[in-house]
Amino acid sequence: MTRKEKHMPPNEKDDKEKSPNVQLISVILTFVVGVLGVLATVYGPIIQKRLAEQPSPTPIVIVATATEMPATRTPLPTDTVPPGEPTSTPAPTDTPIPSPTATATPIPIGLDWQNDCISALWVPYPSSVQTSVKNGCYSQPLDVFFAENGRLSFLFDGRLFSAEVHGLFAPLPASGTVDLQVYLRELKNGNLWMGVFSEPSLSAKGLLMTIPAGDVKRRPFVQWDMPGPEKVLDTVMFQQNPAIYSIRFEFNSLSVRAVVMKNAFATNNVPVQSAQKWLFLGYQGMIGTNRLEAQFLNLEIKP
Repeated sequence: MTRKEKHMPPNEKDDKEKSPNVQLISVILTFVVGVLGVLATVYGPIIQKRLAEQPSPTPIVIVATATEMPATRTPLPTDTVPPGEPTSTPAPTDTPIPSPTATATPIPIGLDWQNDCISALWVPYPSSVQTSVKNGCYSQPLDVFFAENGRLSFLFDGRLFSAEVHGLFAPLPASGTVDLQVYLRELKNGNLWMGVFSEPSLSAKGLLMTIPAGDVKRRPFVQWDMPGPEKVLDTVMFQQNPAIYSIRFEFNSLSVRAVVMKNAFATNNVPVQSAQKWLFLGYQGMIGTNRLEAQFLNLEIKP
């Protein structure tokens, strides 16, 4: 130790010993900073350009999808309730449910002709006459009858080897009146029939009124008791041009009577006991050649 070092304060001595190391670290740091600065200067623009050239990241869209749930098991039907169970599952029935069918309501009697319809409420006579029904109306012609322009018309032209009656029965209320007109076109060898019966049968009790064959513009009415028929009387001749004749039936549960040509003639009350009455309109063809043509019109039924 030199004399000079002996007289240096302790701290100054330590700093002098450390100074070479400090200088070395300073040099190294200066070098590193310089290198970093050079790198930043050279490569900084290049990195920024590369980043600018990178495509924008595509956004990720999360689509919610319904997860299929496992099928729920339907409990088997049981007839008894196990202990602790509040209810039981009813067993399904094997009874098939019938498919609904479209059924048309028949048009009321008196309104059907106005719609060019013969309502399915009419009962053809004889019963062997058959035809289909559509929308509550018979397919036409029904036998020799057809509805047109608010009238029920018929035309029979043929030769018969025995007498035949053809017509239609219609249900009536328990009591009331029937008003009707008939337009005669031709009555050759046959008769026009109109009556009220206790059943839809000519063998049932009833009152029958007919217009016999002849000059259609000058005709009488004939009263008959049914079944039979048993003739009661003829009215006077009624002269009509055009040949339109009117008749009215008045009935209740006990009897029927007829009034022709607007009170020109009226029958007595004929016993016909039945809650249900039936109107009959038709004709009788006789043996030989027949040509019968007529129209029923202005039918009005009132209870």
